[in-house]
Amino acid sequence: MLLDTPVLLCLDLQMEFVAPGRPFADPDAEAISGLCRDLIEDARRAGWSVVHAQLHQGGPLIAGHGLTQPIKGCEPRPGEVLLRRAGVSAFAHPDLDGVLESGMDSGAFVIGFSAPLSLTATLFDAEDRGHRLSIVEEAIGGADVSEWSAEESRALCVDTARRLKRSVAVAALRERMRATMPVASAAIANI
Repeated sequence: MLLDTPVLLCLDLQMEFVAPGRPFADPDAEAISGLCRDLIEDARRAGWSVVHAQLHQGGPLIAGHGLTQPIKGCEPRPGEVLLRRAGVSAFAHPDLDGVLESGMDSGAFVIGFSAPLSLTATLFDAEDRGHRLSIVEEAIGGADVSEWSAEESRALCVDTARRLKRSVAVAALRERMRATMPVASAAIANI
């Protein structure tokens, strides 16, 4: 974790949210998790801090026998922060506040699953704490919730983020990553 660098917060990039037949799986999970994998790699190349917030076994959404393993290609690497939590919001882990503060004014961006529950709760908690956390619109997944489809759950989350002026499109995020990318990595990315 580096000081004064942007943070990519990877929320619930776990098999529970992508495995077919699971209650919280997004029907578009393959495409969303593929985009999340690409954004994680882009953030690593750009020298950003990559932070993983995951639900642990027995938490409110994964009671007893959920699939808590990371999605292939989205696993935390040495030097990256891993926060396992029991609560709905990523701020249920007490260290997230300090992690985001270390980014100072560089900004933080969240990708992952659990819309509208964990993503929206995390967004509101960040707002309450004064953190500049934005949802990456195309890189969030949701679940069918009551009469709402996963697509409607994602749309609700994005709409909330837009109203708070806390959303960003993938293209804008990638442009920001390119702007902060070290020279050698930028040359490799353009090949």
